[in-house]
Amino acid sequence: MRILGTGFRAIAVAIALSAGFIATAAGDDFMAQCKIGTPGPESEKICTCMSGKVTGADRGDVIQAMTTTNAVMAKGGTPASPEMTPKVMKSLETAMNLQAQCM
Repeated sequence: MRILGTGFRAIAVAIALSAGFIATAAGDDFMAQCKIGTPGPESEKICTCMSGKVTGADRGDVIQAMTTTNAVMAKGGTPASPEMTPKVMKSLETAMNLQAQCM
């Protein structure tokens, strides 16, 4: 019986650690994409502020919007490119508003 309890605790710890690693990876994605789109000496401060303000489901959408925008801009495109779907544009607007709040 004691072995069974230890097994459940080990599984619970593994799940908790996995969730932490996933959250950290999302945080790293956010910061990486933010810094690409916010170059300059203040990028760390601005991106850290933005990261603290965007949460939940919006966070994944904002990361996707920043990733798409950075890719389009790297190819010489503009925010009016076909890759910029209405959902991406809405999330990009969220990112831009956060950036303005954090400057």
